Amino acid sequence: MSKEIYWNETRNVLLTEVIETAKNMRLDEWPGEDIQRYDSEIASQRPKVYKALCEGFGYGPQFAFNRVYQFSACNFSTHDGRADIGVDWLFTVERVPCPVRHKCSAGYCSNENMLSVRETEIVRLFAQGCDEDSIAVKLFIARSTVHNHMTNIYHKLGLSGNTHPERLLLSYAYSNKII
Repeated sequence: MSKEIYWNETRNVLLTEVIETAKNMRLDEWPGEDIQRYDSEIASQRPKVYKALCEGFGYGPQFAFNRVYQFSACNFSTHDGRADIGVDWLFTVERVPCPVRHKCSAGYCSNENMLSVRETEIVRLFAQGCDEDSIAVKLFIARSTVHNHMTNIYHKLGLSGNTHPERLLLSYAYSNKII
């Protein structure tokens, strides 16, 4: 089930809504197995962010809720009717009202919204089915330049080292309305 995570009116409790059923609950009421799954998905999808969370809150399963809570507060929190966590547990990071967004010295924020204009253009073409060669032709740049951009994109989005970064990149493109 896809979930949206957002602050309550007084911004002191993170709430979740299951999109398919409109069922609401507090993040701190999630079952332990869901918190553990969410925590391991953060580790898988955003390894650098996860490392920073572990350094800040502690390693081990007993600190999973603290890591999940901080990740949610830094990367979601707007009630906009769109899923933040998809059925496949892929994250769609939002622009949140944080004064230090992407300048967080602790490193808890994902860097998803830091793609350059050119990188966004390359993601759009990739999501439309273009390979590196055809992207290079369309943009009048060398294939190696496209490859370097793709490497940077995977790095910025925390997709490097994932088993299927292409699938995650496609999900990112659709979720962030790049295409």
